[in-house]
Amino acid sequence: MDSQTIILIGVVIYVAIMLAVGILAAGKSSSMAEFAVSGRNMSLAVCSISIIATWFGSGPMMGSAAAAYAGNKLEVLRDPLVSGVSLLIAGFFFVRTYRRSNRTTHVEFYETRIGNLAGVISSFVNLIAGAIWLGGVLFAFGVVFNTLTGQPAAFGVLAGTAVIVIYTMFGGLSAVAATDVLQMVFIIIGVVTLFLVVVSDAGGWQVVVHQLPDHAFDFTPAGNTFKDWFEYFQVWFSSGLVAIGVLSLVQRAMAARNEQVAQNAFYIAGVSYLLFGMIPVTLGYVATITMPGIEDANAIVPLLAVEHLHPVVVAIFVGAVISAIMSTSDSILLGCGTVISVNLLPRVVKDPSDALRLAVARWSVPVVAIISLYTAFNTSSVISAIAIAVSVGFAAMSAPFILSIWWSKLNSIGGFSGIGAGFLTFASAKILFPDIPASFVGFWVSLFVAVLVSLLTQRISPPKPLTNAAGEPLDTRHRLGTLPLIKRVD
Repeated sequence: MDSQTIILIGVVIYVAIMLAVGILAAGKSSSMAEFAVSGRNMSLAVCSISIIATWFGSGPMMGSAAAAYAGNKLEVLRDPLVSGVSLLIAGFFFVRTYRRSNRTTHVEFYETRIGNLAGVISSFVNLIAGAIWLGGVLFAFGVVFNTLTGQPAAFGVLAGTAVIVIYTMFGGLSAVAATDVLQMVFIIIGVVTLFLVVVSDAGGWQVVVHQLPDHAFDFTPAGNTFKDWFEYFQVWFSSGLVAIGVLSLVQRAMAARNEQVAQNAFYIAGVSYLLFGMIPVTLGYVATITMPGIEDANAIVPLLAVEHLHPVVVAIFVGAVISAIMSTSDSILLGCGTVISVNLLPRVVKDPSDALRLAVARWSVPVVAIISLYTAFNTSSVISAIAIAVSVGFAAMSAPFILSIWWSKLNSIGGFSGIGAGFLTFASAKILFPDIPASFVGFWVSLFVAVLVSLLTQRISPPKPLTNAAGEPLDTRHRLGTLPLIKRVD
């Protein structure tokens, strides 16, 4: 039996296990609350692992290793370093408010403070970004499947997507979290094993470290020009704030047993991500020594596995790669389905029943998957797909969202003005100044316009209070995070 056949059998077995685990957990999702936020009873351990598994997708596993191999310092900075910090920022400044609100999605904060139309705009922005992001993730799945099994990438993408859709559609967050835990086990075993073997085969760390590229682990700007520093800070701001509004992460915060569990889970996930996420980056740098001249940098991690591991061990490692991809994919699908049901359905059907909400959420999952498949077959880079998904929403929606939680004087006119200014600035900058980060400029223009217009229109448009799911003013005391001190919360 050749190595590719062994790996293919391993892939089939692994995917079958994930499907079985997801289906077994599906019985716990008989209501919208259970489907979307797991009954708001997620423990610290499960919540932490689920956040890490969701965030540790094809970005760090495939994209960051490829960026390191290609010498792209900004993309290495973006993920895992800044993306890891973004989890800590979310935990410190936002997660307690999310959980205290008893809401289901962050889109509801737009609706409460700015207006229903803002919620609709945010919903579509998140759905579009989610479809693009998922497309990039599925693209990574195809690269791995083709590289390691020799089978057509399209077959792997379609089969893998079908499995993810089935257990996400029927199991909701309970199924997603259950598979996250198992997937994280495979990720840790697979990535650590590959790292140790590759470094050992290269002569040990003492030998490797002296051969690494000069720019390895240098997280300062590549040059000293205005453009270099501008792009550098753009990465910190755009990716540093990304976790505060990602659907899948907000759902984990909403699903936590209480706000302390939510906050501590984000702290644990952030630190773990920063440490563990550097392993694929290091593998990318080591590959410049051991495997120079690879044409497709996106395939560098699976190629390292084939080169250095026994076929049986490669099959286990493939489980790790697939785990990273699936753990992100199912979360994106669940988040998109929830937004369609919770935030868009009430704009079409007045006071929809819980049964209708649940049905719409479930059947939205395969629809979003089909749209994402189109993106998957039309992208050439995992990182670029994710960057596109982040940039548009960051430019127009991030500043009004932050203000809606932290600034009591934000009003509807100011919020809508900020959203509009962000979109217009982003589009204009893309056309007129293609060499500068349009999302970075759009964010600051959006923030400035939202604040200025709100201050000028306080009398004609009184600010609306931040409320919880029951419509009561939200208690905003102690919204800041505490130090990452873990204590018993059960």
